[in-house]
Amino acid sequence: MSKKKRAKKELELDALTVIRFLLGVLVSTYCCVLFFVMPIIYHDKYYDIGSFKYTMFMAITVSFLLFAVILLCIYLLALILKKKINKASITEFLSSFSVIDMFVLAFVIASMLSFIFSPSRTNEFPRFFLFDMKAPESVVNLPWEGYKDWNMGLRSQLMFASIYFLVTRFALKSWKKDMLFVMLVSSSIAFIFGVLHRFNIDPLELYENLEMKYKKDFLSTLGQSTWYSSYMILLVPIGISFFIYISRDNRLMRILFGIYCTISAATLVTQNSDSAYMACYAFFLIFLWVSFDNNERFLNFLDLMILMLSTAKVIGIFQLLFPERVTPLDKISFFITKSAATWVVLAALIAFRIFIGKKADGSGFEISKYNKVRNFIVFSALACIPIAILIVILNTKGYIPIEALKNNNYLYFDDLWGDARGVNWRNTVECLFEDPWKSRCLTGAGPDCLATILYATEPRATTLLDFFGGMVITCCHNEWLNMLVNEGILGFISYLGIFISAFTVFMKKSDHPVFTAGAACIAAYFFHNFFCYQQILCTPMIFCIIALCEWARRDPEICS
Repeated sequence: MSKKKRAKKELELDALTVIRFLLGVLVSTYCCVLFFVMPIIYHDKYYDIGSFKYTMFMAITVSFLLFAVILLCIYLLALILKKKINKASITEFLSSFSVIDMFVLAFVIASMLSFIFSPSRTNEFPRFFLFDMKAPESVVNLPWEGYKDWNMGLRSQLMFASIYFLVTRFALKSWKKDMLFVMLVSSSIAFIFGVLHRFNIDPLELYENLEMKYKKDFLSTLGQSTWYSSYMILLVPIGISFFIYISRDNRLMRILFGIYCTISAATLVTQNSDSAYMACYAFFLIFLWVSFDNNERFLNFLDLMILMLSTAKVIGIFQLLFPERVTPLDKISFFITKSAATWVVLAALIAFRIFIGKKADGSGFEISKYNKVRNFIVFSALACIPIAILIVILNTKGYIPIEALKNNNYLYFDDLWGDARGVNWRNTVECLFEDPWKSRCLTGAGPDCLATILYATEPRATTLLDFFGGMVITCCHNEWLNMLVNEGILGFISYLGIFISAFTVFMKKSDHPVFTAGAACIAAYFFHNFFCYQQILCTPMIFCIIALCEWARRDPEICS
């Protein structure tokens, strides 16, 4: 080959490399911006925080996708001109699709079918590239944009899937530490403000002119407490995972991740969302499971439990010292921070840690030999969930003759159960057995169109309006049930498949903190959003977290 031809070939190769590198920079920058900007930005205190965050998400994501499409078109054109697209390359591309990819793609197709067959669909698309969320209602295409102030229509679902595919294919492995740093630093900032707010310390003056009765429901720079808990349960498992896996010889990193876990524990016991405790229940079982792989990991897990429970008890001491500054919290939070029982648990943990530490220093002790104990603990804990559901059913029907249980707001299911989730769930489930949903059960009502089903018939519409003081319920506060109604059986199966397949794949590679963190985040999101919903802060983040873990799985060098 002549020097001229060799130089031309190297130049051509460099052109493709440069385009791909630019795509990588764009995608990696987007990940950092998503995790740093979205939790922290706000506009007019809490008065428009939800709509403002959606406006910012749209501005950031649409801009990102426009540049990504341009670069992808240039990249594709370059491949065509260089005749690099052939039968072999297409076969290689298709064979690279993982089971998670297939479920995401299936969800995209199901969402589009749900949109196409939605009776609420119009031909209006006025706001695809606009960021003004205050356009007249008359131009809203409901299954495209989603319900006002909720915005979970097809447009958002397509963006979540686009984020997944771009991140899995183009993120830069040289940025892996930067992305982890951004996630943990930004969440630490949000968590610190959250803890301060629970003691009515308000450096950003977000609580200005806000009555005490509303302070319980809003905190930090994220707004509503359920949004905060959704965000918290996604980020906390990441820091915990690295703390458990970090070598005990790496003191600096243990201290840094330990500080993060301390901040996380402080906000966990003060955030005041019961659904967050269900999420913690899930991810702590995962960390317990992987901790039995070796002695060092198990000792780290015990250190973590002691660190986090000690932090909770310190928070309790501050609550006792400054009662006039404490925001009233629910029973679970105060039980963890203030009760004598948790002091006993902490003392038992410390004693057990000392005992295991001495055993581990001796020869021949391997915690992995006790996997049967681990299996018993984890499966017993999981068995408590159906048992609890059975108790609720029996107690609600009056088959348990214990007066205390009848008045327990957790164990007696009625319309007021779970801050009126009872009435939401009951009416939504009833809709599944009635027209109009029954007649289009495969594709559902349309993305974010649950309200069109709930209020389609009388007397349900009037009853719900009366129950909620004229407010229209646009989400049933259960993401999975919500998805079933909105996008039908096809959307529900494919959406659920994303999370189940990702969890299964990542747990099989739980020898690395990245994959354990991914599995823990998925489990936390699954359990938390059994009582909550899709929203513009955390749903794109869980798609991005799944994508980052799949990206790492596709390239083993990332985890080296």
